[in-house]
Amino acid sequence: MTIKKITLLTGGALVTALLFPPAAALAAPSIPKNFLLYEKEARKDTEHWYLNQGNLIEVGNIQCSNAKLKKDWIARRDLTYDPHPGDGEKTNAERGEQVFLFADASGAEKLMTQFGTGLAKCGKRVKVIDPGIGDDTIGATMFDKKTKTNVVPQTQRFVAVRKGAAVALYWDLHNDAPAIRTLARHQSDATKMAAKLCRIGGC
Repeated sequence: MTIKKITLLTGGALVTALLFPPAAALAAPSIPKNFLLYEKEARKDTEHWYLNQGNLIEVGNIQCSNAKLKKDWIARRDLTYDPHPGDGEKTNAERGEQVFLFADASGAEKLMTQFGTGLAKCGKRVKVIDPGIGDDTIGATMFDKKTKTNVVPQTQRFVAVRKGAAVALYWDLHNDAPAIRTLARHQSDATKMAAKLCRIGGC
């Protein structure tokens, strides 16, 4: 950083000022308001959208183990859409968008690695894809059939994309109810967001 020294003569007094970068340049990295693809919509429709529920919202990927994700991101934002608030478990259906920002790219890389590790424990229950988006990407679909012990069938999908130090996820799940998203739509959304993630995560 180059510091320029300016000397001004005002009213016979010698004034020396140091010019530093603007305060905004020194601010901690963050996720700007309305940065997410569906954020403006979510802020307008509070009946069906839930914004930033904190620990009440998990990371929307598919996990087939009890392993906990390392939560070392420095910022996150969550959106969850419920088309029929108040419906019971049997007909529950939701979708969501999440963005995570890390201090550097290595933290974001670790999160993506954890997604792959978790999916590997699912065996034949999942179909894993690599949409080829951004610096890293992974997606999957899992369908749990109705059985005597699992009376409510469930389908889960997600696509995660990383650019630099930022990761975005698009996910949905539905029980014994119609799907409200497709994997192709998640890939499309991830592609759009990948172009934006450079603004917060670098490229």
